Amino acid sequence: MPVIHPSGADPVGDLDPDLAAGGRAIGMVVAMRLRELTPALRPADHDGREPTLVLEEVSLLPADPADALTLVACVAAHDAYVNHRRRPGAVSPGALALARVLVWASRAEMLGRAPAIVWIGPPNRRPESADGYPVTASVRLTGPSGTVRATACGVVAPV
Repeated sequence: MPVIHPSGADPVGDLDPDLAAGGRAIGMVVAMRLRELTPALRPADHDGREPTLVLEEVSLLPADPADALTLVACVAAHDAYVNHRRRPGAVSPGALALARVLVWASRAEMLGRAPAIVWIGPPNRRPESADGYPVTASVRLTGPSGTVRATACGVVAPV
């Protein structure tokens, strides 16, 4: 598996099987949006192998801790996206960051009215016309060649 957790354990851990299935379902929906956004994939190693990276951090501002359900959804979205790109085993830090914002929105929708994301992408590409409340996700992965970071910003329309 190209993206692993520091302990090497599956993020499902002791999560109830129905909740884990729900997390994977959220991930599949988020993967459809990732296909539209097309974040970049990390290049393969010089020998053509996909790099293995350890997922050290997945954070969101405003603060919303990533629980097991969120991690399952983000990794499922990431894996479905890289498979769609015909690079099974590839790593896309940007896809993980985008997935974190989109999973947050999906879970918020379950509680009521869905947050309307008017723009999503790298923070440095946010257009000035994208007015609203920023929700920013950051991921940090480590591997043989060092640390890789990615950040995504979703702009939620004012209510």
